[in-house]
Amino acid sequence: MVVAIRRVWLGALLGSLAAFAVAQAEEVQSVATPGKGDLTMCSYRGCNLYHHIKLPAQIAVGDKVRVRFGSNPKQYRFPVARIVHTGDACTIYSQTTDTEGVEKIEVASCVVDTRPH
Repeated sequence: MVVAIRRVWLGALLGSLAAFAVAQAEEVQSVATPGKGDLTMCSYRGCNLYHHIKLPAQIAVGDKVRVRFGSNPKQYRFPVARIVHTGDACTIYSQTTDTEGVEKIEVASCVVDTRPH
């Protein structure tokens, strides 16, 4: 009986924490970055993750961020379609709808930039 009660309580706690985390995610128009992030590039063969990509100090929706990635460096102009800020982190998407299996830049520490651009 005690084990069942603990499981129910733990399940309720984890559900509440997950709901809180989702509630904290917000779409923003611009962020200030520490100058680096992780790039996910996807094709029909799957997605690849590239760490420590150099980024500009500010990124806004509508920008085209120039990135270099890979062991045989490639250059790409990443189109910023959507920015989702969650806690201290943010995810910058190349499209407005999907969030899985898409090109994105994840920044571990970013700040919402409220200055006009």
